[in-house]
Amino acid sequence: MSVYTSVEPAQLEQFLARYELGKLQQFSAIASGITNTNYYLDTEAGGFVLTLYEHHSDDELDYMLGLQQHLVKRSVHCSEPVLDRRGDLFSILNQRPAAIIHRLRGQVQPQPESLHCAMVGTELARFHLAGQDYPGIRPNPRGIDWIIAVTDMLDEILDASDRKLIKATLQAARQFDLNDLPLGAIHADLFHDNALFIDNELGGILDFDYACRDSFVFDIAVLLNDWCIGSRGELVNSRVNATLEAYQRQRRLEAIEIDALPLMLGIAALRFWLSRLHDKTFPLSGELTFVKSPDSFRDMLVLRSSQQNEIAQLLLTHRKR
Repeated sequence: MSVYTSVEPAQLEQFLARYELGKLQQFSAIASGITNTNYYLDTEAGGFVLTLYEHHSDDELDYMLGLQQHLVKRSVHCSEPVLDRRGDLFSILNQRPAAIIHRLRGQVQPQPESLHCAMVGTELARFHLAGQDYPGIRPNPRGIDWIIAVTDMLDEILDASDRKLIKATLQAARQFDLNDLPLGAIHADLFHDNALFIDNELGGILDFDYACRDSFVFDIAVLLNDWCIGSRGELVNSRVNATLEAYQRQRRLEAIEIDALPLMLGIAALRFWLSRLHDKTFPLSGELTFVKSPDSFRDMLVLRSSQQNEIAQLLLTHRKR
């Protein structure tokens, strides 16, 4: 679902007057995405993405867009917001905060292989290192507190096995002191469709809607749960190893991060299961509707919960390096 707020050509022309991008050539709705209204935008200056933010506060946008600007200045390959004539990262369009982002070149890799996993693992580590001196603070909007709150909201549609699964995951999180994990700016949503490749080279990372300050290992878990899985959601060892080896060539993981990763894989699966279940249960209205199925992440959480020892064994070699 990508169009909640329609934009008329006259509105867009007026909005573009704030930028030094030349005349509008064409724009069209983007029919994928979950949270915001997005348009492809072409002007005399090139190709861009126009995003109208449906749910973010000004403080959140300052964090997200400022982080992208910060990372680009440190040579991280990611989408870059365009400053308007006043030097602002966003302003109001049709009663919504809106930003223009440089459109990255490349294509999504629908079936990542070890080569792609290694490249994104390298760039995620560079992201984490570059973001360490970013001064913005945004707590994870889909962290443990959110998981607890949404579980209560969904209580009537969760069966006994669902509640037991969620309870066990949260109990394991409480038993492991997550506060000791290294923290910094993270992407928090680095699925394979949020990265573009050009001829087997990483073009860049995009979609910073959930970027926040949280543990680096949570970011890694989100990545592994999407890039490094087989048809049943099982981890593919060769891709996991390629990702972590590449990551550690840039940033060495602490022992506590390796120890936390089996748990974090489950927490990441739980976060996206509940997020998608919430969107399915409480859909938002829009001109285009696109709701992802939550079932695969529930199945993944079951699998991760049952294979904690096997996953820990797989990760043991990375702990010793």
